Amino acid sequence: VDVCRFFTTPGTFGPKSSHFYTATASECAGLKFNPNWIYEKIAGRVALPAGGVCPAGTQALYRLYNNGITGAPNHRYTTSLTIRSQMIVQFGFTPEDANTACVPL
Repeated sequence: VDVCRFFTTPGTFGPKSSHFYTATASECAGLKFNPNWIYEKIAGRVALPAGGVCPAGTQALYRLYNNGITGAPNHRYTTSLTIRSQMIVQFGFTPEDANTACVPL
């Protein structure tokens, strides 16, 4: 599936800014109407898990959200369960497991 890339509208979060990526078609479509985000382009393609399992030859790409604790929305993406756990425990990020994608090994 396509991965949509967005960037925060200048000034929306003060001097802070952020890119955001989603492979969820409904999320991409909705953000195109959100004035806080500028749709940039299709950034690439990924597979989606079926029943929570990535296809052979791919691995999970986890998305986490900082809940805006730095003054701007910020997402982190990782294939590492260790880093995912650190982001949750040490930095207070929220896992967005419904938005897990699958990327090549």
